[in-house]
Amino acid sequence: MVEYCDTSKIVIERAKKEIVYDMVVNKHYANAWTASSDIYAIYYKDGEHKFFNEEAHKLIGCVVYGNPVGFRVVKSICEELTDSGVLELKRLWIEDGYGKNIESYCIAQTLKMLKKDSPKTKVVVSYADRNVNHKGIIYRATNWLYQGFDIGRGDAFMYRFPNTDKWLTDRAIGDKLGTNSLHGVLKKVPDMEYKVKFRKHRYIYFLCNKKEKKRLIKTLKHPLVDYHHHDKDEMIPKVEKKYWELNGKFIE
Repeated sequence: MVEYCDTSKIVIERAKKEIVYDMVVNKHYANAWTASSDIYAIYYKDGEHKFFNEEAHKLIGCVVYGNPVGFRVVKSICEELTDSGVLELKRLWIEDGYGKNIESYCIAQTLKMLKKDSPKTKVVVSYADRNVNHKGIIYRATNWLYQGFDIGRGDAFMYRFPNTDKWLTDRAIGDKLGTNSLHGVLKKVPDMEYKVKFRKHRYIYFLCNKKEKKRLIKTLKHPLVDYHHHDKDEMIPKVEKKYWELNGKFIE
């Protein structure tokens, strides 16, 4: 059984992209870098350095924040917020074996650091991907507020080329084929596999003071939801048919 992490051995430092880039693109499930503004590297105190008279720090993870990907995200929280007032937690990856609570600890610490490093930020938003059966347990452990998964545009599709293993998002397939509509994709690749791309769970965290937090909560466009409201709805979408028939209708 994995014990709780020894937080006295965890060091978190503001970092540049080059420090954590390979880690994100090779080990995070998204396998892609993302535009970022606040990057934190996570180190583990690993005894004495071999060559220098100092303690060795082993890079074991990172937490990456940046402007929200979707241009509607900021105003979907509340109308008075601006781009400078909202950040998104975009990437989190930490090696296994350093304690079962290490992710929630590192998120909590970097949020504290953001108050100093990004003083204009009032709200941080993050998502838990239902497509890989994530619920956002680490956000619950660090007191984020939950808004469900009924926010934003309707469900889209994910695609997988024949005889390959990797699923591509609608955005990625659009870059490759010039279209991401189901009709357009199947017209170009008739035996493409596809499945529903579920909307993600959305969590928000307030960095502003308690008085402003209370006021902003009253102006939220989408209500707060109990963490367990959708727990029974969790599922990984199934692969749909490979041929050109949807809901009994033939696509021309």
